[in-house]
Amino acid sequence: MEIKEQAKEPLLSSKTVGRCLLFGVFLFLTAACQVSFFSATAVFPATPDLLLAAVMGLAVCDGERTGAVSGIAAGVFSEALGGTGIMLMPVFYMLAGYVFGIVTRFFLNRNFLSWIVYMLIAAFARSVWSLLYLAAIETGFNFLTVFSKIITPEFLMTVIFSLPMYFLCRLCAKPFHRKSEME
Repeated sequence: MEIKEQAKEPLLSSKTVGRCLLFGVFLFLTAACQVSFFSATAVFPATPDLLLAAVMGLAVCDGERTGAVSGIAAGVFSEALGGTGIMLMPVFYMLAGYVFGIVTRFFLNRNFLSWIVYMLIAAFARSVWSLLYLAAIETGFNFLTVFSKIITPEFLMTVIFSLPMYFLCRLCAKPFHRKSEME
């Protein structure tokens, strides 16, 4: 297998700056929606992790570098806006964006079905991350209660509400790619 080197853009090109601004605003609005609307609404049994879906979408649509950088930004936005306690989410999101961006580039195509597979894996990893976090901070940790009342609803809500995020990410990445790259 021959690895081709990707053409790198200058760091401060107008395309790079535009991409950073667009993706940054998109991630900030997603974070605000996640920590305000979904956290405050009693209709949903758990808060879906829309930022994970956004990072995964950007990684699939724009590559591993974008996935890693957007993962760091999404984690910082999540923790700064008070979505969770200090959970090292920038590290988790960065790793998810980078790893799945690499997998997309070398193994699977940039399409919705691949993204669904990635999203299921990432949501499962996020559930394990949450379970470990809760086990570390909670006194009187009861695995069955936490799993049934927190982890399972969070996983299901993340998977269900993340489906439109792929198309939003694709729309955000479209101006920065040739038409043939986005098909």
